[in-house]
Amino acid sequence: MGSKVKVVLNREGVRSLMQSQEMQTILMERGNSIASAAEKEAYVAQTRAVVEVRGDDGNNSLLKGLGKNDRKKN
Repeated sequence: MGSKVKVVLNREGVRSLMQSQEMQTILMERGNSIASAAEKEAYVAQTRAVVEVRGDDGNNSLLKGLGKNDRKKN
């Protein structure tokens, strides 16, 4: 129980994963589930894939959608 574990990340591998088409797809699916009617854009930034979800109806629908999708399903 007293042993120490050291984790060393492969930085190049993590960078490749974060910029991959697969990561863009995962993020776009997540963005779509949060805001089906909002404006969405996926792109690769300098260090990672990014999905931006913009727009709201004035009722905090995007914020509510984010909370709704974060709940664990039992």
